[in-house]
Amino acid sequence: MLTFAERRRLVVAVALTVILLPFMFVGGGKSSESSDDSAIPSTQAVPGVANDTEPANPAFLPVEGNSAVPEIITVNVPAPPSGTIIKGNGTFIRWPQTMGLRPCATPHAVIGSVVTVKNLNNGRTLICDNVSIQALTAGNVIVIHTELFVEIADLVDAPVPVEISF
Repeated sequence: MLTFAERRRLVVAVALTVILLPFMFVGGGKSSESSDDSAIPSTQAVPGVANDTEPANPAFLPVEGNSAVPEIITVNVPAPPSGTIIKGNGTFIRWPQTMGLRPCATPHAVIGSVVTVKNLNNGRTLICDNVSIQALTAGNVIVIHTELFVEIADLVDAPVPVEISF
């Protein structure tokens, strides 16, 4: 419930709004039929002053005819120590194009690293090229191309416990 002072403030605010709102819409009291041309800006050229009739180009657009190649930013990322061994689960995925590589993906090694994968259940190993460092799901430490995965285990056994080294 509003107090007496709050109700009084509310009544004053409503009264001022009702009174002043029509004056704000009417604007300075000029009728739309008056023909006062003094308020219309002139488009005639003034001597000694540049008359810009075209808008300026945005500042972020390149200059026309300038086809400079954007600069490539090099980011140095420290490589993990060589001889790193990580244990976890390994599974498979089919890469559509292998481009002559033996692809696998692990976020623990640098892209382009040669990774040795050992199946801890049967001792078989394979060597693959790390082509991605995206995070993996379900506790997997590596995802191997399907055609390579069959070198260490049957597809129905996936995921298998593996040891990766790079």
